[in-house]
Order: sequence, then structure tokens, then C-alpha cells
Amino acid sequence: MSRSSLAIKCTLLLVLMSCSLSAETWAVKPNVSREHRLAPELDLLRRGNCRFKGMGRNGKGVFAVPSDKTNIVRSMAINVDANLPETTTKSRRLLISYADGGSKPLAETLQAANLRLVEDYSRGSFMLVEPDGDVTTATVDALMNDDAVVHAAPDYVVSTTPNGQPQIVQVSATAIAPNDPFFNQLWGMQNIKATQVWQSFRDTPNIVVAVLDTGVDYSHPDLKANMWFKNGRYGYDFYDNDSDPMDEESHGTHCAGTIAGVGNNGVGVVGVTWKAQIMAMRFMGPDGSGSTSDAVKCIDWAVANGAHILSNSWAGPDTSRELGEAVTRAEQKGVLFIAAAGNSAGNGNNNDTAPYYPASLPNANIISVAAIDPNNARGSFSHYGQRSVDIGAPGVGIISTVIKGQYAKLDGTSMAAPHVAGAAALVWGRMYASPAQDRTQMTTVRDLIYANARPVPALKSFWGYTAPARIPGGVLDLSFLAQSSGDPPTPPKKLVEFRMKVDPSKLR
Repeated sequence: MSRSSLAIKCTLLLVLMSCSLSAETWAVKPNVSREHRLAPELDLLRRGNCRFKGMGRNGKGVFAVPSDKTNIVRSMAINVDANLPETTTKSRRLLISYADGGSKPLAETLQAANLRLVEDYSRGSFMLVEPDGDVTTATVDALMNDDAVVHAAPDYVVSTTPNGQPQIVQVSATAIAPNDPFFNQLWGMQNIKATQVWQSFRDTPNIVVAVLDTGVDYSHPDLKANMWFKNGRYGYDFYDNDSDPMDEESHGTHCAGTIAGVGNNGVGVVGVTWKAQIMAMRFMGPDGSGSTSDAVKCIDWAVANGAHILSNSWAGPDTSRELGEAVTRAEQKGVLFIAAAGNSAGNGNNNDTAPYYPASLPNANIISVAAIDPNNARGSFSHYGQRSVDIGAPGVGIISTVIKGQYAKLDGTSMAAPHVAGAAALVWGRMYASPAQDRTQMTTVRDLIYANARPVPALKSFWGYTAPARIPGGVLDLSFLAQSSGDPPTPPKKLVEFRMKVDPSKLR
């Protein structure tokens, strides 16, 4: 069909859709798409002839399902919440991928699809678009009739996946060394053996760790001396699209304190590394959620501005090619990507069979982190997966910095991942006098963390079976840095990497 006839056909389809039968509002988790150019939600929309209203924060798409299509939609879904009241959706936008700058979707295509261009993100080769109303079959048909459209998907919602509410804590005793008052309650630092390393090595001032989260309270007395600062910025805020990444929720600030709370300053807590550069990257708002497209921008901005390590304490059950491509760009630069495995109420989730992203992406620069408690048991909420989760770290009852100069106790893989991010900074600083974004340096740091994990028999069935991870049931352990004197530790022999190399859309 010619491009000139496209608008006529799609306008007719839009009229027909407006005359559809009465519809119910359903929240739906679709099966894998049968159309490689469409995300599952849009494939279901097209085949079920329903209307897509947007993505909810719970990872389900919200659809208006005509009464004569209910059986079709159910057959295409993993699970359904039917007969819902009108639901406020978190994200209505779509991501449209194209191959390169020389082959982009036509303006006529967007017009016929009833889509408004919000942004053309050429670095990631995708367009962010906003529908005028619900997304319909006509919308998808218009996109599929343009060969420049490589893939179309919702702008998926990701979140901090909190496990309970913060518990504001007060100092109960004074430690001997370091002199940070909460030190004696930071069981995680003892568990990962950071306290042994600090006797000889504790500062990594040349390592930049970007915290991609709700922002960071860069004015916090336990963080401000360790904030990255350049050209008047502490980082960037893609949630509000400005240069002020101030945290309004506390989650990102809590992660930052575990990574690099200022050590031995007589205030609050101490991080795994006592001194590093914390780059504040905000893409999630006060409700702890944000969009995939803004996460992509955070990744690219942090890498472009010199981050060695990206700490990612957020997750969701959906992903898009744009996120995977951003992580790949970071990998090609030699940037380490630490990712929380995710939290679920009850007994957690097996990421091998029901993946959470970005932790389940197959990239070699990703370390997927589960949570353990003070007894070296898996946190009951923590996701796991022999093939898709790599290592465990402290994530239950973790005290750290929160906004307004306070401190709070939190549980979650969100708390475990920063322990690994801080550990990576210590290892990187110990191994390299001139740390750089470099694939060899990054791989060495990653492999030392894996090779020196401490095996815990009770955790053996949960994670660490797929190379480059090396220790089934392994938990973070930095004691090897304390055992080395003089020259840095010898890097382990490189293993063949068998981490799942699967199209994320086929892991749904």
C-alpha cells in the first residue's frame, strides 16, 4: 500500500473503532508477542481489537476490551484483572524504534496513527510519542505500514519496588572506629568484610558512581563532601527535565549513603567506600516510579559524563529494546551496571522464569544482586534465579541516609545493590591507579567480585550458576582486598560467559 493511502485507511479505522461495542476496563499482562515488531501489549491490542489506555505501575497494561473480544484477550494473556473501574494509568506514551537517522518514521505515519511526537532521541534511535486519546488498532496498523518502524512498545513503568516503609532511626550508641555514630548498627559492612579492608584501603576519590534513582539529597551532611560536581551540576534530573537532581522521596539518597557515606566524619553512617564521587541521576518521582525512556537518558548521560559504575535499585517486569541498547552502550564503554534483582511480597520471584529488568538483561556488564539478612538467609522478598541472578548482598534492616538530613532503615534488593556498587568502587580503586571507562578494567573488577564471593550453603539453590558469576549461593565478600598487600590482587582467569543471551521479549 502506498504512503499516500495510509492516512485515508487509518482515518476510516479510527471511525470504525469509535463505533465499537461497549467495553470493560481490564488490567492485562499479555503473553509473548507473535509479531517481532510489536511489544506484547500492542500485539494484544491489534489481535483483540481493543483500546490500550496505558501502563499501570503494577506492570499491567490497561485495556478497554469490547464485550465480543473478551475470550480472545483472555487467550492472549498471562493474567487478567477484569471489570475494573476507570483506572488512572501511569504512562500512556509509546516508544517507536527506528534503524538509523537516515530511515525514520514519516510525519504522516504519526499523524495517521494519531500520535504526537514528544521527543526524537537520536542517540538511542527511538521516538517518544503521546497518543491523542487511547491507542487503537488503527494506531498500530499505521505504524506497521511504515517500514521505518523497527519496533513499537509502551514506555514501560519501572519503580523502586519498595519493601515496606522507611523506619526513621536515631543514634543509640557511639562506635569506636570509625567514629560515625551508626557504625555499630551497619551489620552489612561487617558481613561483606569491608571493615577488614578499611584498615589499609578505604578511599576511592577518582571513582564516579552514578545513582540512577529518585535523585540524591546532595545537601545531606553525610553525602555533600562526596558528591560529584561539574559545571554547576551534581548530576541531572530527567524526571523534571532540569539540572537539579534533588531527591524528594529518599530512596536514591538511601542508596547513595550505603555506597559512599562520608567515613569517619562523626556524623551518621559510613559507606562501603569512605570517599567517592556520587553522581545524582533522577528519573523517578516522589511516588518512586518513572519511565523507561527517562532511565535510558540517565544511563547515556551518566556514561557520557564519566561514570565508572551505575547503581540501579529499580526494577519492573517489562523491558524494551531501547533499555537493552542503552545498557549495551554502557558496556561498550566499559561501565559496570549494578542492578537490584527485584522484590515481591511473599516468597520473592524466580527471575529465570519471570524476569525483572534491567537485572535480567543479558549484558556482560550487569551484576544482578539479591538480598540477604543478618543470618545469611535470603530476604523473603528477594528475587532469585540460578541463571539470572549473580550474587547476594545485605538488604534487610539497612540503615542509611535519607532526605532532610535524616537516617532510616529499609529492606530490599534496592539496599543490596548499593553494597555491590560501593564494593566495585573499592575494587576498582585498589586495582587501578588511573581508573577509566575501559572494558578490561570493568571486566577485571566484575570478575574479582564474582571469584571472591563467599559461598553460603543455605543459598546454593538460589543464584550464581551462570558465568561470569562463579559461586553458587555466593554473597559479597571483600576480604580478599585486605589479604593483599603491596601489589593489587591478581585478576582471576577469564571464564567463558554463559549468561542468558535471549531476546528479552521472549522471556515474558
